[in-house]
Amino acid sequence: MDAVKILAVFLITLGVPFAVAGLWWWVIFWVCVGSLLGAYELIAKLTTGNTISKMFWIWKAKAPKWQVRSVIIGMILFWGYLIMHLLKGW
Repeated sequence: MDAVKILAVFLITLGVPFAVAGLWWWVIFWVCVGSLLGAYELIAKLTTGNTISKMFWIWKAKAPKWQVRSVIIGMILFWGYLIMHLLKGW
């Protein structure tokens, strides 16, 4: 049920502000992303017994530190660029 809670928070924190702003294409986008993520989480849970988040934490505990840092730095760079793209239009 953790995946359901995470997806609910995801859709509420992203969907509600966009809906209030009247950005309906964005609301539809976040619902689609959330639905796809939910389906992917369900498939992962049914086939492996773990959510994708849990699989990440298992991998993180076993992987060399340089790999973990590389992945985390990559995620930070991606999200940082996405924020700058939305703020500045880069």
